[in-house]
This record gives sequence, C-alpha cells and structure tokens, in this order.
Amino acid sequence: MSEHDARAIDQLGRTFLLHANTPLNLGSLEKPDGSARLVGQCGDAIKIDLKVRGDVIDEICVLPEGCVFTRVCASVVSELADKKSLDQALEIEPEQIRDILGDLPEDHLHCARLAVNTLGEAIAEVLRKKAETS
Repeated sequence: MSEHDARAIDQLGRTFLLHANTPLNLGSLEKPDGSARLVGQCGDAIKIDLKVRGDVIDEICVLPEGCVFTRVCASVVSELADKKSLDQALEIEPEQIRDILGDLPEDHLHCARLAVNTLGEAIAEVLRKKAETS
C-alpha cells in the first residue's frame, strides 16, 4: 500500500474500516442468474454473481481483486443491491458509495464506478437470460 493510500484510509470513516475488515457477501454463486467481471482502469477487478427471485436480487456475491478501496466498494455495492429490485439496483450510483464511506478520495472514485458498472453488467445478463426464455 502506498503512503498516499495509507493517509487516505486514515481519513476515512468507521464504515470504510468495517467494510475493509469484514467485507460483505464475498464469494461466488453456483449457477448464478447473472454474472459479470470487469477490470478497472487501474487493473483491479470485481466479479459479481446474482441470484434473482422474480424481479428481486435474492442473493449477491462479490469477488474483488485489488486494492482495499476496490474491495470496500464491492462490499458496499453488494449491501446496497441485496434484496432490492433490479430497477432499484440499477439506480445505484458511485456517489452513493462515496457518501456511505465518508467521502471516498477522488482518485479512488473509479473503484466505486467499477463496482456499480459490474453490478449493472450482472443485471444486464439477468435481463438477457429472462428475455431469451420469454
């Protein structure tokens, strides 16, 4: 971890530290209804698997690879999307993650965008599969 990142972490709030120390929904799902893996501009990656019941995200798992900011953003997006309708989950914005974490540094906002974009791609796969079976 760079000195810059260490200073940024020191300035973040309790929620950031909770997600860093105890990330939520880590893992993979067997036979997900939707799955996506995206690689960010920094080389970090996030994989998101979804199980959907009706139009609601019933189960979500994330596998982040990279810096602590990416891991924390993946955890937060999974918490925000869990048990939400697909439409509600598609409304999640990177700025929401930033605000929840106590002002994520601007140079790590791309980690929140990566988490949100990966969620969007996983939802898009769910919708594609539903359209194919209709």
